[in-house]
Amino acid sequence: MGLAFFGSIRDEYSTVMSKLRVREELPIDIALHIIERVRERGLEEILKLTEKYDNIKLSKDELLQKPSRGQVPGCIIESYRRLELCARSFLRNCVCRVGGFITRLDWIRGEPKSLEPVNRVGIYVPGGKYPLPSSLLMAVAPARVAGVEEFVVATPPRNSDLIEWVAGYLEVDEFLRLGGVQAIAAMAYGIPEIGLEPVDMIVGPGNAYVTAAKKVISKDIPIDLIAGPSEILILAEDGVPGEVIVHDMLAQAEHGPDSMSLALVTSEEFARVLREELLKYSNESIFSSLTKRGGILYGKKEEIIRLSEILMPEHLEIFGEFNVSKAGAIFEGIGVVYGDYGLTGANHILPTGGTLMDRPGLSPFTFYREFNGVYAYRQWGDLKAQAAASNLAAQFARLEGLEYHARSAEVREKIYKNGLP
Repeated sequence: MGLAFFGSIRDEYSTVMSKLRVREELPIDIALHIIERVRERGLEEILKLTEKYDNIKLSKDELLQKPSRGQVPGCIIESYRRLELCARSFLRNCVCRVGGFITRLDWIRGEPKSLEPVNRVGIYVPGGKYPLPSSLLMAVAPARVAGVEEFVVATPPRNSDLIEWVAGYLEVDEFLRLGGVQAIAAMAYGIPEIGLEPVDMIVGPGNAYVTAAKKVISKDIPIDLIAGPSEILILAEDGVPGEVIVHDMLAQAEHGPDSMSLALVTSEEFARVLREELLKYSNESIFSSLTKRGGILYGKKEEIIRLSEILMPEHLEIFGEFNVSKAGAIFEGIGVVYGDYGLTGANHILPTGGTLMDRPGLSPFTFYREFNGVYAYRQWGDLKAQAAASNLAAQFARLEGLEYHARSAEVREKIYKNGLP
């Protein structure tokens, strides 16, 4: 089982662009049909859909409540502390320093300015076997700093306890045990039978059906962005420890079979070394995304920079001297995992598929009415800072069932302890 791409940038350019810039076909018709049914039939239809898609029969009273409080792990509390601290710093001067990391909003278009915030925000949090509390933190922190006063959190009802406890810790107003298209419809248009009022904006990641629903309702209320499969692009000069790059690519592969993991390096020799190291993991189930949208290319530095600026990836890691500016979030010498869990203070709800210029990642500015600026998150941190935050990142990653995210942080701690550059 091999990689989707391997070779020189010049030889593989057309193949890369054809495979990585094909937009995912969203199930718009299905989403529109479900939304129309929910609007016409209300609570009765929502309860039917929940039983059908989640295999759970809920009563009217179980659907919407004030979230209960429960035990929240310390890694979640520390992550939120950093996210909120940095969100306040971004409003002051667009720069934050926390835990040895420096994060800056690099403005590409427009300017930082405070406007009137929306009042009521709906947040969708993916569920399943491993719910994603990190996405809840990413939405609440910048919104609250911007001045948002009311929050509705929706998540699928199965295995939702941790999300509910985190919502309770964050003092969220309303907790909606509802997933999928029906959750987006409920937040957008309300459910009068249970007293759920419509929200002013909907944010948060989800699967293709949730994304399609957000696109449908965006004609009526604002949303954060339309995100597709997750992406990482790694730019590296010779000499970077191969296990760092390999673990970051494997961590990205955990996001699903359609995620993009691409490394661009400055020599064929280094590319071959990385490929051999990466292929050691070819029997892992997550490797399937690397056979579809993953690989290693080599070329001149100017070719690497040009391809990076064209792709405008969601996550961009830089190891060496590369003058690039366009990505949802840029990580200079550090791993994406630290941004995934808020430890750099940046956000992980980011534009994918080269859509940065349409809408940047979440920040306090997202929640202002009429805001239309564009920026990239840029983050720095030495190996000492990454080693110090390794345990927090690994704990959070394993909480969300992402083993290679955890290893991506731990390999940096190992390198630091061994005294390697």
